[in-house]
Amino acid sequence: MNIARKFTAAAAAAATAALLAAPAAATDLRFATGFAPNSTGEKGALAWADHARDISGGDLNIQVFAQSLLKFTEMSGGVRDGIADMGMVLFPYFPAEYPNSTMISELTMLFASMNTGDRGGIAWAGALTEYITQHCPACVEEMKAQNQIYTSSSSTEYLLMCTKEVKSLADMQGIRLRAPGAQWTRWAQSVGATTVSIPQPEIFEGLTQGILDCSLQGAAELVDLSLIDAVKYIVRDVPGGGFGGTGQVNVNIDTWQALTPEQRTDLLKSAAYHGAVVSWNYHVNNKAALEKAAEKGIGIIDPADDLRSHTVAFIENDLANIARNYQEKYGLKDTEQAVATFKSIFERWTGLVADVQSAEELTDLYWNEALSKVDVNAYGF
Repeated sequence: MNIARKFTAAAAAAATAALLAAPAAATDLRFATGFAPNSTGEKGALAWADHARDISGGDLNIQVFAQSLLKFTEMSGGVRDGIADMGMVLFPYFPAEYPNSTMISELTMLFASMNTGDRGGIAWAGALTEYITQHCPACVEEMKAQNQIYTSSSSTEYLLMCTKEVKSLADMQGIRLRAPGAQWTRWAQSVGATTVSIPQPEIFEGLTQGILDCSLQGAAELVDLSLIDAVKYIVRDVPGGGFGGTGQVNVNIDTWQALTPEQRTDLLKSAAYHGAVVSWNYHVNNKAALEKAAEKGIGIIDPADDLRSHTVAFIENDLANIARNYQEKYGLKDTEQAVATFKSIFERWTGLVADVQSAEELTDLYWNEALSKVDVNAYGF
């Protein structure tokens, strides 16, 4: 080898060594959510962005776009096509694209039959995270078909909020109800109510103008959507459930694969925090909103025995209907087993969250019980 070649080889080796020794460049990531600015959802996303930056040593810089980059109805395609690097994807908005995941989202009325109280949402988010990442390869594959990977979920309990007193089966006859999911629509039909389709920003107007008699919402929306000025009665425990089909941080696959294994691990750790902090904030804000409602004189009532017992019976019967519906409509396999598997996982999680007292404790649970078991070198490839 001549002197010039020796010099060139030495320089190349030195450059390669320097490159390997240098810290990875900070990665800028755009996250889109359909939550409104200053809402519980947006505040959770901003806290998550700070958390991701902290645990990655500044390596993950996440910019949050609340209702400005993509709407919830645009989210799946937007993340798929890279308009956002990451986004909050609501599976029930896209059942044909995410049938396996959407099927599970219809099971949240288990909150009522399992008597989860105000901890159904925090249990559900952990259970769904574990189920999709560890027990549902079909869920993972349907995400990949949309050029995405799933990381975590959030959830909260829904209550029946009405402008008139509704306690019994007889009271439900003819009630005009906003039901934000197929399972609640079936329940509404079973009790003689009529469902009305109204976008979330128009719920207040619907209640005040008599278009709606009742709406199913998280208690925090009493404040976030100003429903406290429209609602007169809140019914606990019936019909039960919450929104259970959240891809809290779905990541574009090209973005995911471009990250280093360390960055992927940090992103998963921060996704555990995001699901936890949003679910926990709803848990806390729901309580605070109900206290405000009581102070304002809104009636917070328990359902009559006939409405409660009808609802519990409906839930158990509807589990089989959900499995059959998704098998027939989308050609899914082993749906009864999938429902049974998730029900068992959810029951375990109701015990896991029983004594949790903070978002930090919940983050540890979501990480240790679910996301720490994901192989970042294989997942999403």
